[in-house]
Amino acid sequence: MKPFTKGIAAGLGVGVLLILLLTLYTFTAGSLEDSGQAQVPEETDIQEEPSSLEEELEDIPEETEEPEPEEPAPEEEIPEEPQPSEVVFSFAGDVMFSDHYTSAYDQNGISAIADAEMLAAMQDSDLFMLNEEFPFSFQGDPMEDKQYTFRTDPRYVSIFQDLGVDMVSVANNHALDFGQAAFCDTLETLKQADIACLGGGYQITEASAPGIFEVNGQTFAVFAATRVSPSYDWYATDSQPGMFQTYDPSRLNAAIAEADGRYDHVIVFVHWGIERNEYPEDYQHALAKGYIDAGADLVLGCHPHILQGFEYYKDVPIVYSLGNYLFGSRDGDTLLLQAVFAEDGSMEIRLLPCRRQNGVLSAIKDPSALYRHLTELSFDAEVSEEGVLRYRGTD
Repeated sequence: MKPFTKGIAAGLGVGVLLILLLTLYTFTAGSLEDSGQAQVPEETDIQEEPSSLEEELEDIPEETEEPEPEEPAPEEEIPEEPQPSEVVFSFAGDVMFSDHYTSAYDQNGISAIADAEMLAAMQDSDLFMLNEEFPFSFQGDPMEDKQYTFRTDPRYVSIFQDLGVDMVSVANNHALDFGQAAFCDTLETLKQADIACLGGGYQITEASAPGIFEVNGQTFAVFAATRVSPSYDWYATDSQPGMFQTYDPSRLNAAIAEADGRYDHVIVFVHWGIERNEYPEDYQHALAKGYIDAGADLVLGCHPHILQGFEYYKDVPIVYSLGNYLFGSRDGDTLLLQAVFAEDGSMEIRLLPCRRQNGVLSAIKDPSALYRHLTELSFDAEVSEEGVLRYRGTD
């Protein structure tokens, strides 16, 4: 075949092949269009299905301000059971401030009078009473023919305040050493210091009246009287100041009986006995039993300047002599007596033995010998190793 003819034949072959390929393409595209698989979707108003991430986001609620958590309600407090409230009533014996005491007090304060342990015992007591055996005054002249006369500058009433004293007895044989004017100075000094004055007053009604105290729901009526006096002129009357005497106990017994019907506890603090005698006189036994028959719940005494024993009568304790507590420059063993009243009104007597040494009160560390001696001096009563007073008799 000639070359020209060969070229035409080859071109026709290629053309036929292209036509076939075009025909095949057209057929395939038509099939795809009919089935929709190759169709590109046009934009329409129908929203597209959200993706799975969009779905999750839509499921999450919009963030809002969370309310602050409420504070938990406080737990209801269970009220505590009320604790029994006892009353500690302390008593001390004869007190007289000589120059020795006042000078030491001026230099070193109350620590020159008592050590820390004894101060705490006095100051922590609910009530504290002692026997003031001197007037607070600069007035008057000493009583004639009297061997010992005492008085103290009124400013030293601060010693009582520092000791925690609540009341004093002025029914004794030194209260009027410098006359009625000095005695009245004493009444005024104690009043200004807010210290109750018992057993003396501007007239008999005041002198014979009890001190009335209420502590922890318990009421106390406290009487003071004397059976030691250098003169009848020292007694209070309707028209003159002075002391309440119990040589004739009828007025005191009547007052005790009246108080017994009105108050929880009646206490009698009496000046009696013989100086330096370790045992009480017969009249002291008789007076004490009379007070108790009238309604007294506790009887205490002073004046002998030494300690005496104890006795029980109708289950009521009698303390015959508390001895010297802070008296001049005299040293020696003494005690602070505490009557502890339980909430039910029952009473226990506890002894706090102490010693005056160079004028300073300090606790006795081993009081066993003193306890034994006091038991020997007592009548159907004993002091335990713990310093508790107990009845030991048989009914």
